Parts: sequence; structure tokens; C-alpha cells
Amino acid sequence: MIEVKNWSDNYVKNNTNLSPYEQTERAGRVLWILLQDVIKGTRVTNILLSIQGNMTYNQNYRSVFVSSLNKINQFLENRQDSLNEKDVNKIVKSLKRSFIC
Repeated sequence: MIEVKNWSDNYVKNNTNLSPYEQTERAGRVLWILLQDVIKGTRVTNILLSIQGNMTYNQNYRSVFVSSLNKINQFLENRQDSLNEKDVNKIVKSLKRSFIC
């Protein structure tokens, strides 16, 4: 799950709403819950993608990996696939059903 943020340094420092880390963690948790009905035991990796590169790892949110545009491709390419094509198609089909109004 990739949460993309293009927040200025000022907004990052002065934001009083949910932090980008909390937003990422919550979105990942919602996705994980949805996926458990499709394929039990499916794992979700939470990635906070900082477009401006001004966000760093926060140990209060250990389940959130922080990346930047320069590093995201390498991060994704070096990950080992844990789902086969059949499982991915099953997940996509289920998510499409879940989000059609």
C-alpha cells in the first residue's frame, strides 16, 4: 500500500491533523482487513512515499516504510513477490467489487 504525499516542509511541521504516518498506517490496516476476506494471511507493506523527500522514518510507526521518488523503484524491485498471478487477480477482482458505487 503506497500513500503518496507532496507536502511542503512547512505543512509537515505545522500539520495538526492526522500525521502522514498515521494516515499510511490506517490505510494499510483497512487494506489488510479487506484482503483477509479474499486470501487469509495476506500481508500488506505500508509505504509512505514523500514526493519532496522531506519525511523520514518515524519509530512510532514501525509498520510504515518511508521512501522517496529516487528510491521507490529500487525498493519495489528488490522486494520478493509473495503472491502469484492468480492471487493478484483474485484480489483485484475483489477490490473492484468493494469500491464500485
